[in-house]
Order: sequence, then structure tokens, then C-alpha cells
Amino acid sequence: MITHQYLLSSRPKHTIRIGVLDDHPVIALGTAAFLRGHGDFDVVIESTSVDGFLTVLEQHQCDAVVVDFYLPEAEIDGFHFLKRVRRCFPALVIVTFSAGNLAEVEYAAYRGGANAFLPKSAPLALLGDAIRMAVTAPKSFFTLQDGQIASAEPHRALDKLSASEVEVLRHVATGLSVTQVAERLSRSKKTISTHKRSAMAKLGLADDLSLALFLKEKFDQGYNLSPDAY
Repeated sequence: MITHQYLLSSRPKHTIRIGVLDDHPVIALGTAAFLRGHGDFDVVIESTSVDGFLTVLEQHQCDAVVVDFYLPEAEIDGFHFLKRVRRCFPALVIVTFSAGNLAEVEYAAYRGGANAFLPKSAPLALLGDAIRMAVTAPKSFFTLQDGQIASAEPHRALDKLSASEVEVLRHVATGLSVTQVAERLSRSKKTISTHKRSAMAKLGLADDLSLALFLKEKFDQGYNLSPDAY
């Protein structure tokens, strides 16, 4: 548990220059206004445009940025956008938040190079704590744990699956049907179907379309479905 005393002692002694990006103007305005209410924060960028944000970020030296994970109006968002920011600004602290599937987004944010992740439902006070802690310890990854900000390495949803379930999904991801996977693995169709349904239940996927979209997203984010990963 992170104590208030620790948070006070861990605050950097200099003002933290921050950029804020959210495609929803009200959220961008509210986040920036909250951060400006703290003496150790200086919000120098407040943007609703990805292109505009990256351009201004090149012109203003920021210590940290707070960005929405999902930016549907932009050409890129999520994992790929975080990767771009990390590549262009290696020393920048990246804090991202989202209202989406939290376990999935948290791991994608971690893989994308973010320093911290928070759900949008978290109190804004915790956003300030996450920024301060990430600036103080940029090599750690911070997230919400039991109502407090803590350093923790997130785990991907696929870790819930058994080795057999992963093996089946790996073949399904290549476009094979249940019958074809059964033939490839020399197992019964019933066994393969059982593994597939079990995996979908653990991942919260209701139908084959949801599974296909999930697997495509995992490949796009660089997830490893090879047997050597397990």
C-alpha cells in the first residue's frame, strides 16, 4: 500500500511539465484543469488532436504526458500510438487511461511503452499520484491496486489459458476451422471444440466474430501465441 507520507516524500522537487491528450474536449479540459490546480504541475499542452499533439510535443519540453488510450478519430491510437510516442520521445513519462476492457488495455499500455495506466473511473487524485510516482521511478510500471497506485507488472489475458487452449487458438488464428485444427493436431473435433469454447469463456468472448477480432488485435499488439511462450 502506498502511504500519503511516501507520496509526499517521492514528489520531484521541480515542476513537472505535462501534456494532456484526449479526443473528448470536456475530458481534456477537465483533466488539464485538475492538474493545473497542483503547484508541482505545469500543463503546457492541452490537445484533442493526435497530429497537433505530436507537433506541439516536439516544440515543448514535457516531463510527462497524460493520454487517452482510445482515440477513434485518429489514424492510430492505443498500442501503436504509445509505441510512436515512446519511439519519438524515449525519456518521456507516459500515463494513459481508458474506460475499455481494463485488463486488456493495461497490458497493451505496458507493452506499448507506457509508464502507468489508470481506468477513467479512478479518482483524479490518483492520476496526480501516478504522474509523480512514474516521474520519480520511470523504469517501473504503475497501476491501480486495491484503490492505490502501486508498481506492478501486468499480465496478459491469454495467461489465463491452458497450454492446450493456447495451442488451439494459435491454429484458429491462422484461419483454420475446428475440423482442420483437429486434423492438424490428430485430436478429435470434440476435444478441439471443447478447448476453443473453454478459451472463449475465459476471455469473455461470446461468438466466433469476437474471437476473430480478439486474435487479430493480439497479433497487432505483438502478442506471442507460439508454444515457446508457455
